[in-house]
Amino acid sequence: MTGRLRHIAGFLAAIAFACGGAAMAASRDDVVITVNRVIYPGQIVPADAVIETHLRKPLRDGLVVIRDAEDLVGMVAAKTILPKRLIAPNAVREAFAIEAGDMTTVYYRHGALTIAMDAVALQSAGFGDPIRIRNTQSGRTISGIVMPDGSVAVESR
Repeated sequence: MTGRLRHIAGFLAAIAFACGGAAMAASRDDVVITVNRVIYPGQIVPADAVIETHLRKPLRDGLVVIRDAEDLVGMVAAKTILPKRLIAPNAVREAFAIEAGDMTTVYYRHGALTIAMDAVALQSAGFGDPIRIRNTQSGRTISGIVMPDGSVAVESR
């Protein structure tokens, strides 16, 4: 008889664990990430402005909002973000590595040959993105790729 009771107790424990996990998952469905103050376009979202907000009603099907603080902190606002309002993923973007108008160093490498020059960014771009830049000495516009150190690499055609 004790073997059967253990079997039943184990089965009930497994059911309770499964229901508890489902309840925890359901409780996270009503939580979204919002901010506690207005964040204007171009501003970086600070960690102290991010809060969890519990929804009173479930979201409509197909509505995508930010649910994780890591997806928001340190990002740049692409649109005005209002306090206690749902935040769509397209309302924020990664910070640019090079902003339009910034001075940057451009490198051309071919084998052992390396040429470096100063240039002005004509547009903003993130790491690994293509960017148009203007040589400060010749005034020529060239294109390159933004490197992780903030410089630009160009290739021969």
